[in-house]
Amino acid sequence: MTTVTVGSRSTGQRTRMITDRAETIIVLAKEPLPGRAKTRLHSAFSPGQASALAAAALEDTLGVVRAMSVRRRILAWEGNPGDWGHGFEVVDQGPGSLADRLGRVFDHALTGAPETPTLLIAMDTPQVTRELLSTSWDGADAVIGLTEDGGYWGIGLRHGPAAGVFDSIPMSTDRTGAAQVARLLDLGYRIKLLPPLRDVDTPDDAARIADDHPLLGFSRLHRQLIADRGTVAGSAEDLRRIFDHAYHGRSLEAHTGDGVDPLRIAADLWHRPADGVDLLVVARCQPPVLDLGCGPGRMVAALTESGRSALGIDLSAAAVGASNRRGAPALRRDLSDPLPGEGRWGTVLLMDSNLGLGGDPDRLLRRCMALVASGGLIICETDPDPYADETHRVLLRAGAASGRVRWARIGIEALAARAQRHNLVVAERWSADGRTFAALRTL
Repeated sequence: MTTVTVGSRSTGQRTRMITDRAETIIVLAKEPLPGRAKTRLHSAFSPGQASALAAAALEDTLGVVRAMSVRRRILAWEGNPGDWGHGFEVVDQGPGSLADRLGRVFDHALTGAPETPTLLIAMDTPQVTRELLSTSWDGADAVIGLTEDGGYWGIGLRHGPAAGVFDSIPMSTDRTGAAQVARLLDLGYRIKLLPPLRDVDTPDDAARIADDHPLLGFSRLHRQLIADRGTVAGSAEDLRRIFDHAYHGRSLEAHTGDGVDPLRIAADLWHRPADGVDLLVVARCQPPVLDLGCGPGRMVAALTESGRSALGIDLSAAAVGASNRRGAPALRRDLSDPLPGEGRWGTVLLMDSNLGLGGDPDRLLRRCMALVASGGLIICETDPDPYADETHRVLLRAGAASGRVRWARIGIEALAARAQRHNLVVAERWSADGRTFAALRTL
């Protein structure tokens, strides 16, 4: 450990005991939602897996802080805290940049408690220990722990106001740690450097931490996901490759151990114009319409021809190209990516078997709710079996591309039960030519 002194402050000159350490610990965290948490892991893990790893890292971190004998534990949270805040004072991070939020959270903690060593850490270092968080400050005004990628995993202040400490610091760069140290020194703070740590940003980071700290909950989950990779492909890249081949004319096959095909593959339907059953869906759509998993764009084309503004989203470049060539606007995007017009769509469509994509209908419904406007519709095509509610591991093969994915079968009755849990109203249900649909309305 290193103590760096530049300038002096009356508070920094006082003699302090060796037990001088953090008495307030803040954990800065956000709700670990798929597509929002640890997106840099998506090159090796699905959005659901990445969010699960984020949740495991957060639980490891909170567990360490809960076990500490400190005066105050604060969870500075973004999102729905749910049960995460057990044992913590939960405060909302509020709006603004990361620098704004850091200053606000520190000032909240230090108000009424000046000269109280206050240490803030994030949710990215599950390997952090009680011993590390209990490090003596040795009379320093501030402590900071740098990360291997140029950032910092923790920062502590003894007094405020904190806004000037973080204002204009470039966050999330390979210069953030250096800039923060320079700012503390410019302010005349006596600082102590804590040991550097690796934080979880990339798949390599995750693997290194899991190898070096095998007893963590994060590490156990990482090992499980890696072991499962041989049987279940989790990445969007797997689906993109397979469906690119399929949309280029290769036969798409789906195989499960029990012989059930949850995709209900009808490849010829993808390239045909919308049929009479599709047009019944078009007639129920409130514009503007977002078609998730639009394929070659048959529904987007029909919606556009009806005078409704519509946009398609698909992972496959082949599908998006085919859709745009038929005059149906489409973008190549992962569903977990930020999408145009979030929260303002009149209708979100999940046609064919897209409700089962990824094997987690609840997660998919939550994503749709974030996309649609208040009072808007989520129109889903459901499994022909009204009570089907199961997830299958499916081997998909199209030409030379193959992989295993999770896909769910959800019937109309099962969907209605799930909708109720999400405060969605089943506005309408209908069947035509052996296909079944439900229109869910947001409140």
